[in-house]
Amino acid sequence: MDDVLQQMIMIIGSYLGVIIIGFALINFLTAGFLIKFIRVRASRGKLILIKVKSTTDQYYRTGMISERTLIYKARGQKENKRVSIPEGAGVYRAMNIWCMDCDEETNEIILPSGKKVDTYDAEKYEQLIIRALYKPALMDKNEKIILIMLAVVILGLGITFMYVKNVDDKVFFMLEQLRTIKDVATQSVGVVG
Repeated sequence: MDDVLQQMIMIIGSYLGVIIIGFALINFLTAGFLIKFIRVRASRGKLILIKVKSTTDQYYRTGMISERTLIYKARGQKENKRVSIPEGAGVYRAMNIWCMDCDEETNEIILPSGKKVDTYDAEKYEQLIIRALYKPALMDKNEKIILIMLAVVILGLGITFMYVKNVDDKVFFMLEQLRTIKDVATQSVGVVG
């Protein structure tokens, strides 16, 4: 009984070895297509097979469509690539799975006829949006408040200057106003600093 079990294990191991070597060879010869195909097929429609065309060759990736945007990870990149999908763009069915062709360099979708569809370059504009969100503030809040207070005081000075009749009174009044402005400014700077 021990011999029979040992021979069965050897036969199963050899068949398993042939299957694994055959699978690895087919996957190597198809440039990684087989594993991607099985992954898309097993996702039951959630993923899509993307044929990415670069300058030197073409390779396959799995991706997904979310809110009219194709999201996939290109070869040699850490971040996902995003390509917006225009109306009626190149999603087609082949080998009973959903497929799409994409150009790696121009970040455009390629129709099955071979024409490229010009799209919104999400990768390019994403960097601009991130920079706009994290830009430094040009002016501090306290500086804005001090400038507004200064403008109100100067406006008040101008209005009161128009209503004072005598020139000597105007000069004296103006000096008093400037002293109060100086006192207010030093107090507010002392509070801020």
